[in-house]
Amino acid sequence: MSDDIRDAIVALQAGNSTQFKDAIQANLMSRAMDTINLQKINAGQSFFDEPEVEVDDTDPEPEEVSDEEI
Repeated sequence: MSDDIRDAIVALQAGNSTQFKDAIQANLMSRAMDTINLQKINAGQSFFDEPEVEVDDTDPEPEEVSDEEI
């Protein structure tokens, strides 16, 4: 359990609603910042990844030869 949550529980038990609110907000802000930092890393990695190029493995259809050319 994180210190913010522990502080919130202690504040709630003591009846200190302001301290409880502050501890919960601090915990939520910490989680949000962690998530934002992870998203920044993921965005940076995907930005520098090379795009996938589709390769056509099928053989081209042979051109038809008219009877006149034979």
